[in-house]
Amino acid sequence: MELHRLKKQLKQELKQQETRKKRFNLKRWIFAVAGIVMLLVVCFPFYRKQQLTAPQRLFAEAVELESLRNTTAAEKKYREVYQNYPQSQEAAESLFRIGNIWRFDHQDMQKALLNYLKLEHDYPHNPLVLPAREEAARIVKYTQRDYSRAIEFYQRLLDFNAGNPDQYYYEIADCYFYLENYSQARIELESLLEKYPQSDLAPDALYRKARILILEGLTEEARRDWLDIIERYPGSKHRTQAEFDLAKILEEEGSLQEALQHYQQLVGKLEPALLEEKIKHLEQRIEEKREAI
Repeated sequence: MELHRLKKQLKQELKQQETRKKRFNLKRWIFAVAGIVMLLVVCFPFYRKQQLTAPQRLFAEAVELESLRNTTAAEKKYREVYQNYPQSQEAAESLFRIGNIWRFDHQDMQKALLNYLKLEHDYPHNPLVLPAREEAARIVKYTQRDYSRAIEFYQRLLDFNAGNPDQYYYEIADCYFYLENYSQARIELESLLEKYPQSDLAPDALYRKARILILEGLTEEARRDWLDIIERYPGSKHRTQAEFDLAKILEEEGSLQEALQHYQQLVGKLEPALLEEKIKHLEQRIEEKREAI
């Protein structure tokens, strides 16, 4: 019995030792894996950087500098990419980013414009040509206020057959308006409405077209456009103004009672003082007309 108990005890001790050994080996394996993972985490960026080509490394450094708002140093790095590696994939984007730095950070629109144009000239088939053209057009129109030249820029965007052509038509029309070429501005707006009737700019284009028609003395055509805005775009920001303009036309034509009704329907939608004055003036005219009869 004593021998049997001793054997049993030895077996249990051996099992316990085996269990402790397995646990120790498991912990050692876990620590080893954790160490390897940590090593990979620490070393991967360095490894990845080593795998980059020279222009890729320069470009990555420039992007990092730009993210830290060190735009002067970033612009220098981007310039190195473009000048030293003009055939690299990063060269075109470097020019685009240089243009953005000059435009948005240094506020030097002329230098920004030159870089956008250089991108288009050197890399005509690059996808960044479209946004570069758009930025160039905005600079020429909104900063330099060179409307004749801006028309050329937006026309070239239309020729690109991409982007937002409805917006380009609208910008061209706006340029012609500033140049006081009202008939051509109207034609550009009509082109927008004909080609892109579902555009978000359609209500704006229709309203501006109506205002131009008034300038051209084409009152009846303007009336149709205002009615079109009221019926087709009831939620448009221009609806209330279109109703007001329609009432003004009726007043000028002598349709006083109808004009009065339109003004009264606008109460609560427009400036109270303006409507009160209009309504009071019309009521007075209607009363004077009745007394004259």
